[in-house]
Amino acid sequence: MKELAQETFQYLWQQALLSLAIALVMGFFAWKTVGQTRKGAWPLYLLVGLAGSFIGQLTLRYFNLKEVLDQVPDMRILFDLVIAYVGSFVLAALINFFKPM
Repeated sequence: MKELAQETFQYLWQQALLSLAIALVMGFFAWKTVGQTRKGAWPLYLLVGLAGSFIGQLTLRYFNLKEVLDQVPDMRILFDLVIAYVGSFVLAALINFFKPM
């Protein structure tokens, strides 16, 4: 598991600027999907997005789906967006579940 986490961190670090942009946008979308009336700030969206992106990429590697997605390299950014959104959505749902309005 440690190797998977290191591989995931290295993947996100190699494209740091793109990862930050994806994390901010997908964190915002996930937070607004889960807690529509709840206010948040961009650091919260970035934090939720980064953690969600990491969780999504780690899950992808854990279930060995990375090799399948690597067969379509032109769609990698789209896959990163979807993976980051799903991970951010799960994290935002957990946060909103344990800390209701």
